Amino acid sequence: MELERIILDRDREAALAFLREVIYPKVKESEQPGSCFHDTAKPVDKLERPVDKHKKLGGHR
Repeated sequence: MELERIILDRDREAALAFLREVIYPKVKESEQPGSCFHDTAKPVDKLERPVDKHKKLGGHR
C-alpha cells in the first residue's frame, strides 16, 4: 500500500525512504550465502540444503 501511495502521489522523498528502509535491506540480505536468492551458478559452502533446491531469481515457487 505504501508503494502505491508513493507512486500515486509522485512522492520522491517517500520513494527514496522506501528504497532505503524496505528494498535495500532485502537486497543486502539476498546477497548473503544461504539466501534463497543467491546466484545458483556460483558454488556456495555450508548450505543447509542443496543449491538446486533454492529458488532462482525471477522464478516462481
